[in-house]
Amino acid sequence: MFSFRDCAPAEGAQRIASLLPRLTVLQDAEEDAPFAHLFSVATALHLGDTLGALSCYHRLTAALLACGARRVSGDLWLDYLLSLVLERPHAFAVMAANGRMDEAERIAMRADLAILGELATLDGAHLYRMAAERHRELQLKPRHAKDNISLMSSAVWAGGSIRPAPAANAKPVQEADAPAPLLSSMPPESEWLPWHYGEMELRDAYVADEAMEEVIIRLLETPDWRALCDDLWNFFAAYGSAPFLKDRLFHVKQNALAPLPLPAGQFCVLPCYEPQRSALTAHAIRFMRGETTEPLLLAGPAGVGKTSLALNLAEELPELRLVLLPRDAACDAGWLFSALSAQPLRFLLLIDDADLSAPLVRSIFSQRAAFGCPRNVLPVLTAREDAPDRGAFKTLRLSYPKIAEFAEMVSALLSQRGVEPDPAAVRNACVDYQVDARDCLSVSAAVRLADELAAMV
Repeated sequence: MFSFRDCAPAEGAQRIASLLPRLTVLQDAEEDAPFAHLFSVATALHLGDTLGALSCYHRLTAALLACGARRVSGDLWLDYLLSLVLERPHAFAVMAANGRMDEAERIAMRADLAILGELATLDGAHLYRMAAERHRELQLKPRHAKDNISLMSSAVWAGGSIRPAPAANAKPVQEADAPAPLLSSMPPESEWLPWHYGEMELRDAYVADEAMEEVIIRLLETPDWRALCDDLWNFFAAYGSAPFLKDRLFHVKQNALAPLPLPAGQFCVLPCYEPQRSALTAHAIRFMRGETTEPLLLAGPAGVGKTSLALNLAEELPELRLVLLPRDAACDAGWLFSALSAQPLRFLLLIDDADLSAPLVRSIFSQRAAFGCPRNVLPVLTAREDAPDRGAFKTLRLSYPKIAEFAEMVSALLSQRGVEPDPAAVRNACVDYQVDARDCLSVSAAVRLADELAAMV
């Protein structure tokens, strides 16, 4: 394998320039800012523009800081290369997540891994050394007056006319000396922003970290990344491809999946909702085991906690991925099903505040539809009314809590906020709220009342 540690500047620049255009599966990465700036560094070194190389290096460093790669290796450059392999939904990852193996795709991925593995041996110190050596070469190179042959060749390549050679007895014409280089001396290495920032550590939490950490360590310790191609296929086949490696909760936004933040402990399960919670959890577990389960409908009035009950599954079943489809979301069911069915994961598709007569809902849930949900997708609806075709759904109904249950909910919310609740005071506040607000004793009302009581402490 080529070594950037001891190579001559011209060799290093040529090697970098030859590697980047050869990417195939990861070809889009060639257009990324980091690779573009690295190519510019190599070009500047080749041309002897050491000031340009310095400028391009810092642009490269800025691009590495801004590219969004996860901080894991302790080195900005390695973080970027790891993100290309693990966090991009490239064709090889998507193929593996779908359980397919195309030998041509595998060969192309192995070639890309060989390139990235070689580039992984490059660091900022190597680029500084090459720039410094190139600068010394140019400083020591004598500047001679051009002879007739160089003048002729320069004119030809420039498209100009060839001046005749001077007569033998003509006085020599002295060429003007080339201007001194703008950068007379290389800045010390300490003025080049380093890429190294610490030790190997998974600084953000990803849902696939248990397996991803092992893959990252093996990539960092293996000189030839091609040897890990099959291991990468197995990883994607088991844990899916981006973005499902990072997050478990998503919502549909303009025919795309975006992460959905969900604070822990958002929903307090009340005794009055325990039967529905248990039934929902058991239904989801059967689905995750691969058993046949019908779509689920959570029916009840507004604010009763239907959505929160469904979202609570994310805390109880970490292996389950959840996709929230709001009522007003514009979504192509075919696109969504295609995206989810291509993953080796189990999804709960939560259609919130569903219009049971809407075409999207009918296409998903009708037993006579031309297409249905993939086997790895469990549809769950929340709605204010029961389904007209009860045979297509398993229905769980929720109703407003009674005053005692409402007070229990407020007390639990206060405890979450670090406030020790006084049961008698909380009950009185709940009674007053019901009388004054003339509002239903909903989950959202309990949250508002808990916030008011906590602010008074």
